[in-house]
Amino acid sequence: MISTELLDRLANTGAGLARAAGSTVPGGHVPDWVLEPESTAQLVALVRMLHDGGVAWRVDARGRNWGYDDTRVAAPGLIVRLARLDRLDLDVELGLATVQPGVTFAQLDEALRRAGARFHLPEPGSGPHTSVLGNALERGLLAGLGERERHCRDFLLLSRDGELTRLGWPDASDERVRRALPYPPGPHLQGTLFQTAGYGPVVVELTHVLPVAAAHTVTPVLLAGAELTEELLRCWRDMLLDELVASTVLTSPARRRAQGVTGGHDGLVLDLYVTAGSPAMLRAKAADVQRLARQHGQRLAARLGGNYDDLGILGGNRDHPEAVGQLSQGLEWHTAALPFAPSVVAAFARAVRADPVLVDVPWSLRPLDSRALVWLAPLVYRKDDPDSVALLRRRVAAVTRLRGEFALPAYRSGAVRGDR
Repeated sequence: MISTELLDRLANTGAGLARAAGSTVPGGHVPDWVLEPESTAQLVALVRMLHDGGVAWRVDARGRNWGYDDTRVAAPGLIVRLARLDRLDLDVELGLATVQPGVTFAQLDEALRRAGARFHLPEPGSGPHTSVLGNALERGLLAGLGERERHCRDFLLLSRDGELTRLGWPDASDERVRRALPYPPGPHLQGTLFQTAGYGPVVVELTHVLPVAAAHTVTPVLLAGAELTEELLRCWRDMLLDELVASTVLTSPARRRAQGVTGGHDGLVLDLYVTAGSPAMLRAKAADVQRLARQHGQRLAARLGGNYDDLGILGGNRDHPEAVGQLSQGLEWHTAALPFAPSVVAAFARAVRADPVLVDVPWSLRPLDSRALVWLAPLVYRKDDPDSVALLRRRVAAVTRLRGEFALPAYRSGAVRGDR
């Protein structure tokens, strides 16, 4: 419990002070308070007070992580939310966007349109009202290899004791940044940044290298069989390494059904997004994609239609993800990051399918940096149903067992995480 004296001191900084809203996560603790500083100076002052007072806290960018894991803390304490730190600076000649955590994809997109810029930033699956900075650091933003290293530059980093340090990232081998941000994108128990954990250092600002807006696009899919084969993974990796595709995601029939996507193909589907600045370049890229598909024995087809929206499963709205926390049902997910080695990823997929508790779980796979992220989601559960929560606990145990068998890092689950 935070003392009244410390609470008064925190409020006197001018930062917003509010009680936490609802959450979809039944585990963890409801934070005592949510603090929202309005400036970097306020943030530094708050962090130093919390550090000196020995108060546990985590940080998030906007609290809008699609409702999967929004307002819970691992231990009694509070959340420092950076939604009001929303300064945005554009260099439309060089294609650089310097953003604070409160800048959303919608805001950046609007600023680029107003400036008539030839650059863009693709909207993530988490929706237009989520943090550009938070997504860049937690997710890698796009779906290619090494994205964070290629697109993130010039970090302003706040340590847990309130010291600000500016770290450049002149190339992918800058060890200072790797020491400050030691984990790859994804929801870690280690707790690096923002929505999914936020117990590590805080990136207060970063400069993002924007890709040039593609004038021409094509969206084919690879139609695979029921099993994830090593040959499909080799084909996928070749397309990414050759930079033939701008984004990719592999989905299973169960995941497509859960999202309400209908289609005639009953196996795995690898969605491809190919972009180019001219029709001639697009034709060349598309031809290379077709060549690689044939070379690896894969079938290429037109894009399958559908609305990929997990929140719709619960009757939610991706434009208002905070409302999901008030629903009687919740979504839960598990993730595991593996080396993007065909034999390892295929073996893990087979192990998931072989487990009777996980065999019917919707899942997808996408590359993050040099790893493959297996995403077992969405699992729908009723928050007030003991049997539903018990099933989640069995699935947590099954995923934990698989992580141990494959010696994988302990990634965080989006729902029941054991008794605290």
